[in-house]
Amino acid sequence: MLTKYFQLVLLSIVISLISNPIFAQKTYSLEECVQIALQNNIQTKQQNLQTENAKIDVKQSKFSALPNLNAQANNNWQTGFNINPRTNTPENLSFTTNSFGASSSMTLFNGFQNSNTIRLRESDYLASKNDLENAKNNLKLNVANTYLRVLLQTEIFEAANNQVNTTKVQLERQQKLFDLGGVNKSRLLQLKAQLANEELNLITQNNLLLSNYLDLWQLIDLVPDSANKIVKIDLNKILVEDEIRSPLAIYTDFEKQSPDVLAVKNRKRSSDLQRYIALGARSPRLSINGSLSSFYTTLGTTLTNFQTINNPQIGYYLNGPTQVPVFSLGSQTFPTSSEMTPFASQFKNNFGTSIGLTLSMPIFNGYNVNSNIQRATIQMELASLNEKQTQLNLFKSINSAFLNFKNAQLRHNASIVSLDANKESLDISEKQYELGGLSLTDYLVSKNNFIKAQTDYYQAKYELVFRKKVLDFYSGKPIN
Repeated sequence: MLTKYFQLVLLSIVISLISNPIFAQKTYSLEECVQIALQNNIQTKQQNLQTENAKIDVKQSKFSALPNLNAQANNNWQTGFNINPRTNTPENLSFTTNSFGASSSMTLFNGFQNSNTIRLRESDYLASKNDLENAKNNLKLNVANTYLRVLLQTEIFEAANNQVNTTKVQLERQQKLFDLGGVNKSRLLQLKAQLANEELNLITQNNLLLSNYLDLWQLIDLVPDSANKIVKIDLNKILVEDEIRSPLAIYTDFEKQSPDVLAVKNRKRSSDLQRYIALGARSPRLSINGSLSSFYTTLGTTLTNFQTINNPQIGYYLNGPTQVPVFSLGSQTFPTSSEMTPFASQFKNNFGTSIGLTLSMPIFNGYNVNSNIQRATIQMELASLNEKQTQLNLFKSINSAFLNFKNAQLRHNASIVSLDANKESLDISEKQYELGGLSLTDYLVSKNNFIKAQTDYYQAKYELVFRKKVLDFYSGKPIN
C-alpha cells in the first residue's frame, strides 16, 4: 500500500513537470542565464545608478570651475521719506523704480582646489565603475555556481530514477518467481522495501531539483516556470584542463585588472586628492567679478518748453532799508515745463558697469582648515591600509581557489576509480544474485554502494568544473 502511494505521488510530480505544452518550454544556456541576470539583477542596477551619479559629479565639478552668470530685475513701489534716485537727495515722496542687472564672477586661483576637485570626482567615477564591474563578476560566478548545482541535481535525479526502474524490473521478476514458488516471501518483501526507499529518495531528489531551479530563476530574476529548463551538459564531453601556473603567477596577472583592486586604488588616489584640497584652503584666493546695471524711475523727467527772458532779475542787494534789484546782462533761457523721460532713454542714460579683483587671505577660521587637513590625512592612511588589505584578500582568494581546484581534481580522480570499481562489483553481484549465488542483502549492499559512488562522482565532477571556472575567472577568462 505504501509503495502504491509513492508511485502515485511520483506520477503526479512527473505529470506536473511534463504537462506544459512543448511550444511553451524554453531552454536556457549558462551564457543566457548570465546575460539575463546582468539585465535584471537589482543590486547591479543600483550600482549602475550610483556610477551614473558619479559621472554627473564629474561633469558638475568641471562646470563649477567656469564663470557664473546671474541676472536680476526688481520693481519697487516706495512712499514717504526716501532717497530720490534722480538727485540722490533725501525727500518725502512717492515713486516707482525698476532696476536691471547682470553679474558674473570667477575664481582665478584658490590653491588648485578646483582642479583637484575635478581629479577627485574623476577618480571616484572610476572607482564606481570598478565596483560595477566587480558586482557583475560576482553575479556571474553566483549564476555559474547555481547553474551547475541544477545540472548536478538533474544527474542525481536521473540516476535515482534509473535505479527505481531497475529495481522495478527486478521486483517483477522476483514476483513471478514467487508466484511460481521459486523464492521465499521474505526475499520478495526485502526487494519491495528497497523499491519503496528508492522511490522515496527519488521524490526527495526531485524536490531538491525543483528547489535548485527556483534558486536559479530567482537569482536571474525570472518568473519560475516548471516548463523552463537549462541546457544539459554531457559530463563525458567536459574537459577540465590542469592549471600549470602557480597562485602567485595568477595573482600577479589578475591583480593588474582586478576590479576590486582597481577600485581601492582609485579610492586611494581620491583620498590623496582630498588632502590636497584641504591643504588648498590655506592658500590665498583671487577672484574676478563684474556687473552691468541700469534703472528706471517715475521721478525721471526731462525739461521742455524753454522761454528766453532779456535782462532777467537775478537777485537784489540792500541799500540801507531798501532792496535794490539786480538784473543780468543779456538774455537767459528758462524751462517752463517737464515730461516723463522714456524708459529706453533712462535705461541708456543710467547704464553702468563695474569690474574688480578680490584677493582674500585665510588667517584664522576656527581651526577648521587644520582639522580638515588632519582628517584628510587619516582618511589617506585608511585608504592605503584598505588597498593593502584588498590585495591580501585577493591573494588569499586565489590561493584558496587554486587549492580547491587541486583538491577537486584529486576527489574527481578518486570518484572515477570508486565508480568503476562499484560498477564492476554491481555487475558481478547482479549475475550472482540472478544465479542464486548471492543473498539479496549482499546484492542490495553492492547496489547501494554503487548509487553512493555514482552520486559522489557527479558531485566531484561538477565541483571540479566550478572550481576550474573560478580559477579561469582569476586568469581573466570569461564565464560562460
